[in-house]
Amino acid sequence: MKQIRDHALIYALCAKEICSAVEKEKAEALIEEITVSYGIKRGKRMRKKAEENHEKADINAYLIHGEWKGRPHENESVMEFHPDSTVSRVSRCAWYDTWKQYGLEEYGRYYCRYIDKALCKGFDGSFDLHVESVLSQGDPECRFVWSEAADHIYVQERKNENKDRYILPFDFHVEEFLQCASAVLEQNGLSQLIAHVMKEYDRLNEEG
Repeated sequence: MKQIRDHALIYALCAKEICSAVEKEKAEALIEEITVSYGIKRGKRMRKKAEENHEKADINAYLIHGEWKGRPHENESVMEFHPDSTVSRVSRCAWYDTWKQYGLEEYGRYYCRYIDKALCKGFDGSFDLHVESVLSQGDPECRFVWSEAADHIYVQERKNENKDRYILPFDFHVEEFLQCASAVLEQNGLSQLIAHVMKEYDRLNEEG
């Protein structure tokens, strides 16, 4: 069963392959397109689940319908609830730890640059997101600021009630990312890169 490590590694290896295959400006445009399309798909799915529960698309619904869950102590973060905003401060991130372990920080940071804003765009809620800092850029923490106050008691009650109802396994997340990447790369005559990514991923797994 895949975990965050696998998701992080495959993403960064994909970005690395793209950077090796085409010039920098085009590579960055392709990585952005892949990441944004993947994030929007996830955000739209979260929005649909909220609508099925007859919930308005606000910050509460966004926080309640998150689709991933790490293993204990992989990630460390705190939420701050202010009168006009909601803030997440991340001091440890399993994605970043994986990129750092394999020397892939420069490729992983594209994920941090685009994914959360794409999730919000797909969710299309009543709030905006400002990413103030990220670990992968050398900052001391990731700091995400949503422009809407969450009802933290309500959010926690709903999360306790739902448990892992909306969590999808990383096997699913990895496969969905690869589908998004394959679609974009195929449109640009670079479909062969996915095979290179998976070959390198398998090699790193064999090495442990």
